Amino acid sequence: MTTRLLTIALLAALTVACGDNKASATSPTSTTTTSATTVIYTGTIDVGGSRFYSFTNVAAGTVTAFLASVTSPDTKLPVDVPLQIGIGTPAGTDCVTTMTQIVSPALVPQMSASLAAGVFCLRVADAGELRAPVSFAVRFSHP
Repeated sequence: MTTRLLTIALLAALTVACGDNKASATSPTSTTTTSATTVIYTGTIDVGGSRFYSFTNVAAGTVTAFLASVTSPDTKLPVDVPLQIGIGTPAGTDCVTTMTQIVSPALVPQMSASLAAGVFCLRVADAGELRAPVSFAVRFSHP
């Protein structure tokens, strides 16, 4: 009989503990995420020259760039020379940069900037150290 009373008491306690937990309903939230677009820009720069590439940010966000390689166009061997990379806005046949950096090839982001949605450009230029034309590759990501 004691076991039976103990079982009934235990069930009663569990029933009270479980109670009626009416949770308030919440509205589902929607989260929009914009995936980044990654491109490899390649080209050749003459002594004192530059190249630029326009891109469109579909949403505000961070852009990143790194100079992946600088090589001789003839031998395809690496050339140890820094180049200038910059981000700005296209203006006719050039890119008016708002931020620039002189970088050597590396496989890590060397420049990043937060930009609004809109049309921008990436500029790659001789930093004053070229003695002959070079080929380059820049890895670039943007929203």
